[in-house]
Amino acid sequence: MSERAERPPSDRTSTDATASADVPASAPASTVRPVDLRDYVDFSQDAATCVRVFTTPELALDLWCIEPQQATPVLHHEQQRITYTVVGGRSWFVTDEGEVGLDPMGSLLVAPGVVHGIDNRAPDPLIVVAVSSPPTDAPESPPVEDLGEAIRREPDRPNVLRRFADRIFGAGD
Repeated sequence: MSERAERPPSDRTSTDATASADVPASAPASTVRPVDLRDYVDFSQDAATCVRVFTTPELALDLWCIEPQQATPVLHHEQQRITYTVVGGRSWFVTDEGEVGLDPMGSLLVAPGVVHGIDNRAPDPLIVVAVSSPPTDAPESPPVEDLGEAIRREPDRPNVLRRFADRIFGAGD
Protein backbone atom coordinates (compact mmCIF):
# COMPACT_ATOMS: atom_id res chain seq x y z
CA MET A 1 0.00 0.00 0.00
CA SER A 2 1.29 3.51 -0.67
CA GLU A 3 2.78 5.66 2.09
CA ARG A 4 -0.34 7.77 2.62
CA ALA A 5 -1.46 9.10 5.96
CA GLU A 6 -4.10 6.93 7.57
CA ARG A 7 -7.36 8.83 7.87
CA PRO A 8 -11.03 7.91 7.82
CA PRO A 9 -12.74 7.69 4.42
CA SER A 10 -13.67 11.04 2.94
CA ASP A 11 -17.38 10.64 3.59
CA ARG A 12 -18.97 13.68 2.03
CA THR A 13 -21.77 13.63 4.59
CA SER A 14 -19.43 14.32 7.48
CA THR A 15 -17.72 17.33 5.91
CA ASP A 16 -20.09 18.74 3.33
CA ALA A 17 -22.37 21.56 4.42
CA THR A 18 -24.90 20.50 1.75
CA ALA A 19 -25.77 17.29 3.60
CA SER A 20 -29.47 17.34 4.25
CA ALA A 21 -31.12 16.47 7.55
CA ASP A 22 -34.14 15.13 5.67
CA VAL A 23 -32.18 12.22 4.17
CA PRO A 24 -33.20 9.15 6.17
CA ALA A 25 -30.47 7.31 8.09
CA SER A 26 -31.99 4.03 6.96
CA ALA A 27 -34.76 3.60 4.43
CA PRO A 28 -37.35 0.88 4.94
CA ALA A 29 -36.07 -2.37 3.46
CA SER A 30 -39.46 -3.15 1.90
CA THR A 31 -39.59 -0.14 -0.42
CA VAL A 32 -38.31 0.03 -3.96
CA ARG A 33 -36.01 3.03 -4.35
CA PRO A 34 -34.51 3.42 -7.80
CA VAL A 35 -31.60 5.86 -8.05
CA ASP A 36 -29.34 7.04 -10.82
CA LEU A 37 -25.85 6.46 -9.42
CA ARG A 38 -24.59 9.26 -11.64
CA ASP A 39 -26.49 11.64 -9.35
CA TYR A 40 -24.09 10.65 -6.53
CA VAL A 41 -20.80 11.00 -8.40
CA ASP A 42 -18.76 13.53 -6.43
CA PHE A 43 -15.07 13.84 -7.31
CA SER A 44 -12.69 15.99 -5.29
CA GLN A 45 -9.22 17.16 -6.29
CA ASP A 46 -8.22 16.88 -2.61
CA ALA A 47 -9.01 13.24 -1.80
CA ALA A 48 -11.01 10.18 -2.79
CA THR A 49 -14.66 10.58 -1.82
CA CYS A 50 -17.12 8.03 -0.51
CA VAL A 51 -20.85 8.72 -0.75
CA ARG A 52 -23.45 6.55 1.00
CA VAL A 53 -26.27 5.89 -1.49
CA PHE A 54 -28.37 3.34 0.42
CA THR A 55 -28.37 1.83 3.86
CA THR A 56 -30.62 -0.74 5.49
CA PRO A 57 -30.17 -2.75 8.67
CA GLU A 58 -28.58 -5.51 6.55
CA LEU A 59 -26.38 -3.71 4.01
CA ALA A 60 -25.08 -0.45 2.62
CA LEU A 61 -24.21 0.74 -0.86
CA ASP A 62 -21.43 3.32 -1.20
CA LEU A 63 -19.97 5.03 -4.24
CA TRP A 64 -16.22 5.73 -4.28
CA CYS A 65 -15.05 8.49 -6.66
CA ILE A 66 -11.28 8.56 -7.09
CA GLU A 67 -9.36 10.97 -9.30
CA PRO A 68 -6.20 9.84 -11.16
CA GLN A 69 -3.23 9.33 -8.83
CA GLN A 70 -5.47 9.31 -5.74
CA ALA A 71 -6.12 6.46 -3.34
CA THR A 72 -8.53 5.73 -0.56
CA PRO A 73 -7.27 5.90 2.98
CA VAL A 74 -6.32 2.56 4.51
CA LEU A 75 -9.62 0.69 4.91
CA HIS A 76 -10.11 -1.82 7.71
CA HIS A 77 -13.55 -3.10 8.66
CA GLU A 78 -13.59 -5.74 11.38
CA GLN A 79 -17.25 -6.74 10.90
CA GLN A 80 -18.10 -5.88 7.30
CA ARG A 81 -17.83 -8.13 4.28
CA ILE A 82 -17.51 -5.78 1.28
CA THR A 83 -17.94 -6.33 -2.44
CA TYR A 84 -16.30 -3.73 -4.67
CA THR A 85 -17.35 -3.42 -8.32
CA VAL A 86 -15.59 -1.09 -10.75
CA VAL A 87 -18.14 0.75 -12.91
CA GLY A 88 -15.79 3.25 -14.54
CA GLY A 89 -12.03 3.53 -14.87
CA ARG A 90 -9.29 1.06 -13.91
CA SER A 91 -8.41 0.25 -10.32
CA TRP A 92 -5.78 -1.38 -8.15
CA PHE A 93 -6.99 -2.99 -4.95
CA VAL A 94 -4.15 -3.31 -2.49
CA THR A 95 -4.16 -5.74 0.45
CA ASP A 96 -1.59 -7.41 2.67
CA GLU A 97 -1.87 -10.38 0.31
CA GLY A 98 -0.95 -8.38 -2.79
CA GLU A 99 -2.54 -6.27 -5.50
CA VAL A 100 -5.42 -6.96 -7.88
CA GLY A 101 -6.19 -4.80 -10.91
CA LEU A 102 -9.79 -4.54 -12.02
CA ASP A 103 -11.30 -3.02 -15.14
CA PRO A 104 -14.96 -1.95 -15.49
CA MET A 105 -17.39 -4.66 -14.38
CA GLY A 106 -14.65 -6.41 -12.41
CA SER A 107 -15.58 -7.22 -8.83
CA LEU A 108 -13.75 -8.17 -5.64
CA LEU A 109 -14.94 -9.58 -2.31
CA VAL A 110 -13.05 -8.49 0.82
CA ALA A 111 -13.55 -10.53 3.98
CA PRO A 112 -14.03 -8.88 7.38
CA GLY A 113 -10.80 -7.73 9.00
CA VAL A 114 -8.76 -7.49 5.79
CA VAL A 115 -6.76 -4.25 5.56
CA HIS A 116 -7.10 -2.86 2.05
CA GLY A 117 -7.29 0.23 -0.13
CA ILE A 118 -8.11 1.34 -3.67
CA ASP A 119 -5.54 3.10 -5.88
CA ASN A 120 -6.26 4.90 -9.13
CA ARG A 121 -3.00 4.69 -11.07
CA ALA A 122 -4.74 5.29 -14.40
CA PRO A 123 -5.13 8.63 -16.19
CA ASP A 124 -8.95 8.48 -15.97
CA PRO A 125 -11.31 8.97 -13.01
CA LEU A 126 -12.34 5.81 -11.16
CA ILE A 127 -15.84 4.98 -9.87
CA VAL A 128 -16.32 1.96 -7.61
CA VAL A 129 -19.54 0.67 -6.05
CA ALA A 130 -19.05 -0.87 -2.60
CA VAL A 131 -21.72 -3.04 -0.98
CA SER A 132 -21.08 -3.90 2.66
CA SER A 133 -22.83 -6.14 5.13
CA PRO A 134 -23.53 -5.39 7.86
CA PRO A 135 -23.46 -1.65 7.21
CA THR A 136 -21.40 0.89 9.09
CA ASP A 137 -23.13 3.76 10.91
CA ALA A 138 -22.64 6.31 8.09
CA PRO A 139 -25.91 8.03 7.09
CA GLU A 140 -27.17 8.25 3.53
CA SER A 141 -25.88 11.16 1.47
CA PRO A 142 -28.14 13.38 -0.59
CA PRO A 143 -27.57 13.20 -4.36
CA VAL A 144 -25.26 15.83 -5.85
CA GLU A 145 -27.61 16.17 -8.83
CA ASP A 146 -31.03 14.87 -9.75
CA LEU A 147 -30.81 13.81 -13.36
CA GLY A 148 -32.61 10.49 -12.99
CA GLU A 149 -31.53 9.58 -16.51
CA ALA A 150 -31.06 5.89 -15.70
CA ILE A 151 -34.58 5.51 -14.31
CA ARG A 152 -37.38 4.77 -16.75
CA ARG A 153 -41.02 5.12 -15.80
CA GLU A 154 -43.65 4.47 -18.40
CA PRO A 155 -47.04 5.40 -16.90
CA ASP A 156 -48.94 4.33 -20.02
CA ARG A 157 -47.41 0.84 -19.85
CA PRO A 158 -49.20 -1.67 -17.62
CA ASN A 159 -47.30 -3.02 -14.64
CA VAL A 160 -45.91 -6.30 -15.99
CA LEU A 161 -45.05 -7.65 -12.55
CA ARG A 162 -48.60 -6.96 -11.30
CA ARG A 163 -50.08 -8.75 -14.35
CA PHE A 164 -47.74 -11.69 -13.76
CA ALA A 165 -48.67 -11.89 -10.05
CA ASP A 166 -52.36 -11.64 -10.90
CA ARG A 167 -52.01 -14.54 -13.34
CA ILE A 168 -50.05 -16.67 -10.86
CA PHE A 169 -52.12 -15.91 -7.76
CA GLY A 170 -55.47 -15.54 -9.51
CA ALA A 171 -56.40 -11.97 -8.63
CA GLY A 172 -60.08 -11.31 -8.96
CA ASP A 173 -61.01 -14.94 -8.14
